[in-house]
Amino acid sequence: CLQLLSYGLLFGWQDGWSDETAIAYVTVAQMFGGIAKDLTKLGGKTVTKLVTPEGKDTRLFRLVSLLTGWKNSLKGVGYFLGSALLEVSYELALGFMMGLIVLAL
Repeated sequence: CLQLLSYGLLFGWQDGWSDETAIAYVTVAQMFGGIAKDLTKLGGKTVTKLVTPEGKDTRLFRLVSLLTGWKNSLKGVGYFLGSALLEVSYELALGFMMGLIVLAL
């Protein structure tokens, strides 16, 4: 939900804002996105440690490294796709990213 709030705030961007106002507004929007990312990361690590049986750490670390690789690949695709969508429309790019988050929920 915080990530959706972060993207939703960016819909409120106004071209006529002063530089100071624009920087403050985007900083607040990014703050909510960063908090959402950190909470997700913390929750994922905690649950993984809780459900991993003793002595199975090696398999867990292999799985975590595989998932990290996939995540980094998807981030690259996301940056490319986001850039391409921004060329079409700022609102389209934000809406598409929000749609992906809703699908993941």
